[in-house]
Amino acid sequence: MTRRHADIVMSAVAHQSRAGGSGLTSPVNMQVLASWKRCVEEYHLEPHRLSYPQVLSTGELQDVKAPIEDLIAIASPEVDRLFARLAEHNYVVTLTDVHGVVVAFRCLESMFEECRSAGVLMGAKWSEDTQGTNGIGTCIRESRALSVVTTDHFGEKNASLTCTVAPIFGGGSNIAAVLNVTRTVGSDHTAEALTRTIVHHAARRIENRYFERRNVARSVLRISPYNDFSDIATEARIALDASGRVVDATPDAVRLLARDGRRLIGTSAPLDDVRSGRSTLDRDPRQSVEIEAQGRRVFMRRIEVSPASWRGGRSRPATPREDGSTLELLLGRDERMNKLGTLARRLVDKRLPVLLQGETGTGKSALAKALHRASRFRDGPFVAINCAAIPSELIESELFGYRPGSFTGAAKTGARGRIAEADGGMLFLDEIGDMPLALQTRLLQVLSDGEFVPVGGVQPVKVAFALVSASLHDIGALVRQGRFRQDLYFRLNGVTLELPALRERADREALVERLLAEEAARSGIDELEIDVEARAALAAYDWPGNIRELNHVVQYAVALAEDGIVEAASLPPPLRHAGGSSGRADPDGERLRVERALAEAGWNVSLAAKLLRVSRATLHRRIAAFGLIRPS
Repeated sequence: MTRRHADIVMSAVAHQSRAGGSGLTSPVNMQVLASWKRCVEEYHLEPHRLSYPQVLSTGELQDVKAPIEDLIAIASPEVDRLFARLAEHNYVVTLTDVHGVVVAFRCLESMFEECRSAGVLMGAKWSEDTQGTNGIGTCIRESRALSVVTTDHFGEKNASLTCTVAPIFGGGSNIAAVLNVTRTVGSDHTAEALTRTIVHHAARRIENRYFERRNVARSVLRISPYNDFSDIATEARIALDASGRVVDATPDAVRLLARDGRRLIGTSAPLDDVRSGRSTLDRDPRQSVEIEAQGRRVFMRRIEVSPASWRGGRSRPATPREDGSTLELLLGRDERMNKLGTLARRLVDKRLPVLLQGETGTGKSALAKALHRASRFRDGPFVAINCAAIPSELIESELFGYRPGSFTGAAKTGARGRIAEADGGMLFLDEIGDMPLALQTRLLQVLSDGEFVPVGGVQPVKVAFALVSASLHDIGALVRQGRFRQDLYFRLNGVTLELPALRERADREALVERLLAEEAARSGIDELEIDVEARAALAAYDWPGNIRELNHVVQYAVALAEDGIVEAASLPPPLRHAGGSSGRADPDGERLRVERALAEAGWNVSLAAKLLRVSRATLHRRIAAFGLIRPS
């Protein structure tokens, strides 16, 4: 009789010295055993008594997704490509946050019930401390790509699953997400080794694009083992500030460039070879510099990541608009938004601080930029600081600058600091609710006295600027919880403007159409049409990600539009069925319209598609679905 899986697990944990004979299937069984040991000794789990994974409600899931919406949007095309490649082999593809909650889910319809039964579904939480050894949770714990194959799982109920995963790192080399593929049927480590390479490369592509998004407007160096820079999955990234100091780096870059075990972030010393070739990098971004790192020859190439180019798409930049119309277009035709915008502009011109509140993605950053362009400070700089994105060890020197030699790795010329750069213009403090308490005290001094002392300095620097801050958190609530200084809150809160969610805007449909038209123009499409089903889906959707989500949907729809027509099939999966049956034409009536259009066009499919205002591909699908045959 076959031993129960639970008996094998508990026996192996109790007799670690005999792990090789414990019945483990994995060639890296000591790593599996280490996880099993954690499950028993740290989490106090039992292999035969694991509960079904916690599944978050819609509201709870939205709260989890909100802080990483940019990452989810960047990852979605890669998740789609991975699913297209592996779906025929019965793999499900998921993306989770750093706590193991599934925030993106791709599954064949035929496998959905099986996945649901196993707890592999949207909003499910797969942490190691609740589900035992599993791909997602163990990857988060160990920060590495791995495969957990069938009976490598700690829990008996999960022993039929096979999971292959890779971490996606964010700022500070911390895990931001996990990319996972799961099979509900048997596999083996030989097969999963190849799958792991595929998943690992997909994760690195997401990681590098996310790095560029975090470092918009900074100088970014790409590091590649190949001089043609043709494979983003094999590259690493570092970001530099104006003085050439490293402010962000991917884990692969840290492993390559950190010398003698020292930190790379905050230093410039490891980049001597880069500086010697800087003129080449600055002269032509297509040129690269060859350097030696950890005994290897690698190549570096510089890119400047701008807000218009970070997606890496082919769209040409939008034509600059006049200052006033920029604000008008952002506010749209919504009466509430226009009242807010008018009030905010008057207050900014009087240099009264403005605090923007609202759900994530409602356009707080865009409104701040538009206010700057429409204000009397338009000729001064606009300096945006994401208080949640600066590494804690750099935040003080990043904001207030530093004098030469003030700390190890400091640039010889020192650094002015972001707050000093805003002098005469506008300072935008995004995600102000995430600023550490210690830094809040220094910021309060600047706002109160109009001056500050740089790190390592003695003489104060005087500054004057308009101030706009923003947060998705309720700052008043943070004050009551003791997480935000009350006196700083009063300094920031000349007036609080609450931006409405997109679902609450009266001009939502007009805004959707305008953004689609603008994206079409940037993509070289002279005229874009929206068919009835797509229009119904766009109108019915509740837009939990607000304007940010709308921008991603617009780019997706225009990229997939055929013959200049946006159809339901051109929309991302969450929107395709948002319109329900109300947006669909009566099937019999639709068949008649197709027959008439084909007859009128003499069965010229291209002409008939234009008459019906659908793409040729859609018309071909309808011809097949209705069983229509061309007359002889």
